[in-house]
Amino acid sequence: MKKKWLALLLVLCLATGLVACKGAGKKEETEPAEEEQEEAAEPLGNQIYVMTTAPDHGWTGQGAAYAAAFVDEINLGIHGDYIATHYIADNGETQNEQVQEILANHDAAGVMFWGCDESAEKGQQALIDAGIPWISYDRIIESTMKQAVLNYSGDNWQSGVAVAYYLITHGMTPESTLVQFTGDVSTVSQRRTEGFKKFLLGQEDYYDAEGDRIYTMEDVNHGAVWTQEEVDKLCTENYFEYNCDWSNEKAKGYIESNLPSWIEAAKSTDNTLFVFSMDDEMSMAFLEVLSDDTFDDSVKGDLEALTVYMSAVGGMEEMYAVLRGDDEELSPVADTYFEGLMSVYYNPVMTQTAIQKLLDYLEGTWDYVLGAEDYEPVFIVDAGNVKQYEGFLGR
Repeated sequence: MKKKWLALLLVLCLATGLVACKGAGKKEETEPAEEEQEEAAEPLGNQIYVMTTAPDHGWTGQGAAYAAAFVDEINLGIHGDYIATHYIADNGETQNEQVQEILANHDAAGVMFWGCDESAEKGQQALIDAGIPWISYDRIIESTMKQAVLNYSGDNWQSGVAVAYYLITHGMTPESTLVQFTGDVSTVSQRRTEGFKKFLLGQEDYYDAEGDRIYTMEDVNHGAVWTQEEVDKLCTENYFEYNCDWSNEKAKGYIESNLPSWIEAAKSTDNTLFVFSMDDEMSMAFLEVLSDDTFDDSVKGDLEALTVYMSAVGGMEEMYAVLRGDDEELSPVADTYFEGLMSVYYNPVMTQTAIQKLLDYLEGTWDYVLGAEDYEPVFIVDAGNVKQYEGFLGR
C-alpha cells in the first residue's frame, strides 16, 4: 500500500514538474513577442484630416474653399495614395470635439489644423498626446506650436511692417491720428501689431517680396527711427482701435459710430488720418459706408478736406477692382476721400500649400524640425502694380 502511495506521489510530482516546465516554456516564448510588439510602431494609415474655419466670406472663407478643393483632389488620387476628410467649424470648441472624433477613428496619418480661435489649443494638445503628426496653420497657438510638425502661415509680422512702411512713406508722424481695425485677439493680430511698431522703432525692415528689395525705417524717415515714446504717442493720444472680428459688418458699425471723432482728432493736429486695417473686408467697409447716405455732406466734406491713407491685408478681387479703378461705385469713393489705398498681398491659396506640406512630411520628402516655422512672404499691392495680380473672390 505504501508503495502504491509512493508511486502515485511520484506520478503527481512528475506531472507537476511537466506543467511547471510547460509554463516556463510559455513565458520564454511570449516575452520576446511582447517586446517586438512594443518596439514596432503601429503603421500609419493613409487617412489625413484637414481642419479649417467655415467657408463663409473673406480671406478665411476663401482659404477654406481652397482646402475643400484640395481635399477633393486628394480623394481623386491626384496627390498620391491618400484619402482625406475635411472638417469645418465656427469655433475652437467644435474643433476640440472634432479631434476627439478623429482619435476615435484610429486611422489618422496626420492633421492640417487651422484653429478657429485660441480654445482650439485643447484639440491640438490631444493630437500631441496621441502622437499624431499635425501642422499648425494660419492661427498659430503659442502654447502648442513647439509640438507641431510645422507652423505655417503668411508672414504676419511683415504684414504689419508693410503697413507701417506704407503709412510712414506717406507722412505719418507721432502726432498723426491713427485708426486701427484689429482682426481679433489671436497671434495673427498680435504679430501684425508687433511688426507695425517694430518697423517704426527700426527693429524690423520691410522686405518687398515682389521686387526683392529691403527698406529700413531710416530709408523712409530721413535717416532716423522713432523712439519708444514716439510710438507710444501715436498709439495713445490720437489713437482709435477696435476689434472687428474680421467682420465687414462690425467694422461698419464702428465707423458709423466714430468717424466724426476721428475727423475732429485729425483736424486738431496736422489734418492727417491714417488707417491701419488688418483685412480687406474691414477696409471695404469704410468705402461702403462712404458710398451710402450714412453721413451727411458736412461730415463727408470734412473727411475730404483731410489727407487720408488706408491700408488693408488680403488680396480680395473686390479690393483690387477698386485699386484698378474698375469698381464703378467704390473706385470714385476711394479717389474722393483717400490720397492712397493699398492691400498687403496675403493669398489664401497658401491653405493648399499647408496641406501639401503635410503630404510631403508623410512621404518623408523633407527634413523637419519639430516646432519649426515657415512663413509666406508678403508685399504691398496698390494702384501702381495691381494690374499684375488677380485677387481672390471675397464675397
